[in-house]
Amino acid sequence: MRKAGIAITMALATGVAVWAAGTALAVVFGTPTVTCPDGNVSADYTITTTAAAGAVVTEKLTDASNAVVVQQSYNILPGNVPGGWTFGSRIKTYDATFTRNGLSNGTYSLQVCVTQPGSGGNPDKTVCNSETIVVNCAEIIWNPCASAAPFGEVVGNNKITDHSTAQINFEGDFGYVAHIEISNANGFFRSADINRNGESCNYHANWKFTTGDGADMFGNDGPGVYAVKVSGNGNTLEFSVTLVN
Repeated sequence: MRKAGIAITMALATGVAVWAAGTALAVVFGTPTVTCPDGNVSADYTITTTAAAGAVVTEKLTDASNAVVVQQSYNILPGNVPGGWTFGSRIKTYDATFTRNGLSNGTYSLQVCVTQPGSGGNPDKTVCNSETIVVNCAEIIWNPCASAAPFGEVVGNNKITDHSTAQINFEGDFGYVAHIEISNANGFFRSADINRNGESCNYHANWKFTTGDGADMFGNDGPGVYAVKVSGNGNTLEFSVTLVN
């Protein structure tokens, strides 16, 4: 048993010596990006080496059943040239990005292998690293209003007269039904739920000053500044309305 232990120790020591004498080559991944709803994948990675020789890089993407989805190769040119390494002291680097569009939902494995020729009697060196990529676009609801910049305004009338109405328009990602509140410093408060205008990102609310007939909100507390707050779908918008006689 003691001899076996010595043999293992010697084998490990020999492995370290060979590594130190050869090329230090590595592949390091960044965080993959999956864009929904199309299932487009982008995965950045960096190759580092201590040698300036060219290299062959192979990218292989497999699905959960280990079937190959795509496999492709390219060359890194030798030296500090366009298409080659970026030199930084003893370490040379090469930044790359794997892309694949239209992947269906599932778990994938991206393997990147790099082979660089040996020198000084050392054999060619190959290293591989793998990254898991999960596509789950079925859980993403496509929302055309997600990038809509919120804004609010009062169109036309802001004068307090019999049967007068202010049209309050607002836009943003507030869901199919937005909640609107109107208040002032004296304690006046009105609220209503406003449906989105069709498939747009716009909402239209009617504030009648002296009657509730056909209004979303009605009544007033005289001339002055009123605060308007809109909320929905986890988003809020606040702006003011000034009423005059």
